[in-house]
This record gives sequence, C-alpha cells and structure tokens, in this order.
Amino acid sequence: MVARLRSTFRTLLLVIASVWRLHPPALMAVQAAPAVIVQTLRTAARPSTERLHLRDLFRDGLRYYVEPLQNGFRITSNSREASGGRRRRTRVAAILDGTFSSAQAGEITFIRLKTRMNLPYLLGGLLIPAFISSIIIYMPWGRGAILMLVALLFGLSLGARRLNAALQAAEMVYFVQKVMEDLPQPEVIVLEASRPEIVIAGEDDPVHADFSAQWQKFYRRQTEDDSA
Repeated sequence: MVARLRSTFRTLLLVIASVWRLHPPALMAVQAAPAVIVQTLRTAARPSTERLHLRDLFRDGLRYYVEPLQNGFRITSNSREASGGRRRRTRVAAILDGTFSSAQAGEITFIRLKTRMNLPYLLGGLLIPAFISSIIIYMPWGRGAILMLVALLFGLSLGARRLNAALQAAEMVYFVQKVMEDLPQPEVIVLEASRPEIVIAGEDDPVHADFSAQWQKFYRRQTEDDSA
C-alpha cells in the first residue's frame, strides 16, 4: 500500500513538473557585463524606429517587461487580445528567469534561461472545471463516466493554458536571444585538427597498446591499495 502511494505521488509530481516547465533551459554567452545586459534588454523592450531589426519581436502587440534581479533578470510578456479594444491585453502566462555567471575575470557572462508557468494563471485554469465538476458529480451517471468527464475538463483546461504559456515562453526566449546578438559575442577557440602535442593512435598502434598496458597496471595498483 505504501509503495503504491509513493508511486502515485511520484507520478503526480512528474505531471506537475511537466506542466510547470515550459521550455528547455537555454544557455547563452556574451562579452558584456551583467549591468550592460540588463540595460540592453530594458532598452530593447521598448519599440523604437531606431531598432527596426527587432520589429518582428513586437508583432501582434507583443510587449516585454524586464525586471532586474540581484543576479539576473526576470521577463514577463503579454500581447493585444485578438478580440476587444486596443487596451485589452492577454494575461501573463509565463515567467522567464535569467541568471548570470561569469568566467575569465568577468570578460564573458553566461546567461542561463529558465521558464515556468505563472502560478495565478495556472490556478485560474482550475476555477471553471471545478465549478462544472461540482455540478456533474450530482448527475445520475456512472462513477466511471463522471470521473472521465471531470478528468477531461481539467485536462483540457490545463492543456490549453499550458500551450498558451509555452508560446509566451518561446517568444521571450527568442526575444533574449535576438537582443543579445547586438552585444559582442565571445570568441570560440577551435582546436586545430593536428598539433605536434596531439597524438591520435589507433587500436593497432604501438602507442595505443603501450597506453592500455600502463593503464591496466595503474588500475590494478589502485585496486590493490583500496582492498588493502
């Protein structure tokens, strides 16, 4: 019984995690200080004729809101509703968190992007299914049919909300990637195909055989020392 409850709890956690996470984590590297990165994002979030190369980021009335954090930034987004007046905008469905980490004495800044659903938006998707379910459970139907209908209601509502949030998350990740192209990119050092200090030996090469023999001796010596 306990094992079954644990398995059910783990399955529930996996379902919640799959709904909560929207986009695979992304890692970027730019040659700029964190303060410059945040300022560049905040400037690019305001549409301007001076940045026409970013005009595709604002299609359908998309807007981005950048909030500086202690070691990164947070971005939310919304757009103009397809129906209704100009002042009506969609709700914030996703949140993007960017975290900074530096390398090479601060010359290169790594940006790790993670996205998740906005909790109020997620909980809002439970209100209508919960209300309809409170009516369905009193219907003179079979228990199996009622459970299937309730599960279908919650599944459709959460699925629609997650798709909308995933779309917002993808748009925000693309926004950051596009804006970071305006900053200096770090030089990637490519290892040369052939160098004097690099030796690539095949299995039949004497160098490979000698290395294998020495490795086996080292492994046996370490194993004997551990057993002693």
